[in-house]
Amino acid sequence: MKKSIEIQSMKNERNLKFVRPRNGKPGYYISEITLNYRRVRRFAGWTKEEARVRLGELRKAARGGKDELEQTIKPQGPRDIFGDYARALLDSAEWKAKRSASRNEISLKHLNRAFKGTRLTDINPGVVRKYVSSRRDDGMSPATINREISLLKSILYCAEYDNLIPSNPIRGRRVKKLEEANSREKVILSMGLTDDDLCRLIDSAVDYLQPILELALTTGMRQGEILKAKWKDANLRLGTLRVPVENSKSKKERVVPIAPDLCGELDSLPRNGDYIFSNPDSGTRRKDVRGGFQAACEAANIKTGRGEGLVFHDLRHLAAYRLVKVTDIVTASKILGHSSLDMTLRYVHPTEQDKHLAVEKVAENLYRTRQKHVNAKNDGVEKGLEKQAQIN
Repeated sequence: MKKSIEIQSMKNERNLKFVRPRNGKPGYYISEITLNYRRVRRFAGWTKEEARVRLGELRKAARGGKDELEQTIKPQGPRDIFGDYARALLDSAEWKAKRSASRNEISLKHLNRAFKGTRLTDINPGVVRKYVSSRRDDGMSPATINREISLLKSILYCAEYDNLIPSNPIRGRRVKKLEEANSREKVILSMGLTDDDLCRLIDSAVDYLQPILELALTTGMRQGEILKAKWKDANLRLGTLRVPVENSKSKKERVVPIAPDLCGELDSLPRNGDYIFSNPDSGTRRKDVRGGFQAACEAANIKTGRGEGLVFHDLRHLAAYRLVKVTDIVTASKILGHSSLDMTLRYVHPTEQDKHLAVEKVAENLYRTRQKHVNAKNDGVEKGLEKQAQIN
C-alpha cells in the first residue's frame, strides 16, 4: 500500500525556498513536503544552515511514518498539561451535555490563570489551598470558589482514570470546601413580604407573566421548569403538571399539583405551540422573564435586584416557606422536587413572628390540657363530696 507521506527526493537547495517578505526578516521555507496527499509549506529557518537541519529532521520523521511526521510538523504539547487536558475534557460530548457545562467554562477560565501550563502531576493540596486563598483575596464568594474546586477535582479524577496521574491529589476532604452562607435568607426576611404584597405583585404583572408567578409562588417550581412545560405534560382536569427528567434539576421526574383556579387560567391560554408559555408570534417557548418580572416588582413597589432586592428564584423560597407552614416537610419536599430533606430545610426561614406564634400555640395547648385535668380533678372532688353528703 502506497504511503500517503513522502518527501520529494530532490537536492537540499531545491527543497528549500528563499522568501524575502515585504516587511520583516527574510527566511527559508520547505515547500516540497506532502502529507496526506496535500502539499505542506513550513518555515525552516532564517539561514540556509538552519533550514538544512530542519529539512533533515523532517526527512528522518518521514521515514518513521505518518504519526512521527505529523508530530514533527505540528508538535503537540504533552497530554499531562492541565490546560490542554481540561480543554479536551470540556470539549467532549459527554461534558458538553452536562447541566453545568456553561458554569464549567467560567470556572475553567479562572483555573487556567493558575494551572494552565502546570503539569497534572505538579498539582497538590498545598498548591490548591494557595489558589483558594488568592481567590478569597480577590473577593470571590465561597460558593464560586467551591464550584471551581469541584471542577478541578473532577478533572483530576478523569486524569487518574486515564492513567495520567497515580491518584487524585485533592480527593475526599484533602482540600475542604468553604462554608457557604445562605445570604438570600437574610435578604428575603429583611423585605418582610406579606401575602398582600405577593398578590399585588401578581396583579401588577403583564398577562402572560401572571400564571407564571402563580405557579412559582404556589408550587415552588423553578423558572426553567415552568418555561419548559409543555401542554402534553399538563392534565388540567386532574390538576397536575408533570416535570420530565430532562427539565428537572435533580434529574427525577415528578408530578406537581396545581390549584383549581390556576388550572382555569392555564386552560384559557392560547395554544400557539408545544409550550404552555410560548411567544405569541413564533410559538417558541419563552426563555426569560427577567424584564417582565422587574417591571412587575417596580409596579408593586417591591425592591428588585440580586443585591438587596427580590429575584425570581426567591419565589421558590417563599413557596417553600408557605408549604411547610400548611403541610409536613416531607410533602413539601416532594412538591419542590428536592432529593433530600436537608435541601428543603435550606429554603425554610421562619420569621421571629413565626417563632413567637409557635411558642404561644404550644403554650396554649399545654395550658388547655392542664386546665382539663384541673377541671376533671375538681369535678371528681365535688362528686365525692356530694356522694359523702348523700351517705350521711
